[in-house]
Amino acid sequence: MPRIRAIEAQPFETPLHGVFVTSRGSSDKARGVAVLLQLDDGRTVRGESVPASYVTGETRETVLETVQQVGPTLIGMDVSDYAGPIAHIERLAPHQPSARCGMEMAIFLAWSLVHGMSLRRLWGGASSQCETDITIPLVPEAGALAAQAWQRGIRFLKVKVGQSDQEGDLQRVREVHRAAPEALLRLDANQGFLPDEALRFVDTLLNESIPIQLLEQPVAKEDVAGLCYVAQRCPVPVFADESCRTRQEGLRLADTPVHGFNLKINKCGIQGTLDLIAIGRAAGKRLMLGCMLETSHSIAVSAAIACGTGAFEFLDLDGHLLLKEPQKSAAFYAEGGKIQLMDNGATPLFEGERR
Repeated sequence: MPRIRAIEAQPFETPLHGVFVTSRGSSDKARGVAVLLQLDDGRTVRGESVPASYVTGETRETVLETVQQVGPTLIGMDVSDYAGPIAHIERLAPHQPSARCGMEMAIFLAWSLVHGMSLRRLWGGASSQCETDITIPLVPEAGALAAQAWQRGIRFLKVKVGQSDQEGDLQRVREVHRAAPEALLRLDANQGFLPDEALRFVDTLLNESIPIQLLEQPVAKEDVAGLCYVAQRCPVPVFADESCRTRQEGLRLADTPVHGFNLKINKCGIQGTLDLIAIGRAAGKRLMLGCMLETSHSIAVSAAIACGTGAFEFLDLDGHLLLKEPQKSAAFYAEGGKIQLMDNGATPLFEGERR
């Protein structure tokens, strides 16, 4: 069976269509690490890591360091059984989920290549299509972006809020609603509110008949009591994002009023995401699958999780819509908010390359 011959980590940058601003900062490009895994038969697969330091504490530099430390210990491992290498990665990098994501992605794609089975089929094969929102950042042209998204066929808009100027936040959500009045809105505060501020914010918008589907991570990630306080009183579902990164945090939130989890492969790792799906389902939580500023290559893997498991009510897999990539992944076809995986359930999601 094919074994791992070499692993190489390379930094990469991909420009965005516009500046992406949240309550945690701004960026004009995605900064990640490519993990290139070569098998002893010459085929190569690519994993990717896109860390967000405010979420996991990782940076591109720490991801490079982690891959450089863990990668050599994987050489010689058999990828026909992914469980061994995946468990090995977690033992050596238990607190580096974004770095794990890049290496795990390469392992899973190598397994897919070796067995001729798509990741969607590996993870259940529930569907081949899903539908994502697009994120509207904290920018003055939010209304124009919403109108463009609606014209492109995107029916769900995730609006960033949580800046210190709450009236400015409210006005921006109103502008988004006016620009796309039939769109369903999802609010993401990125930890920007105090508990009562979050409740007043949502109440104000609902009183104006603005359709809010959910509120994501309204308070600081450490303030689980505040998150539960908002969830108990908020008239729309409240989702944990930065407060739900690990299995342990998922278990802690399982028996609370929090309505749902937003999972991400760069926040939880791929295997961690799969385990948190099981925890969320067992606890009766609603599930959302999100992303960092990830390329279409990574989005395709998350889409395979979403389509394979059929576990997610809400999707925020919009990296391919936000990035100016020189070449999009051929693993899926996108039209508006729809993502159609191009595998047929019996072939790999990605073709390997020979070097």
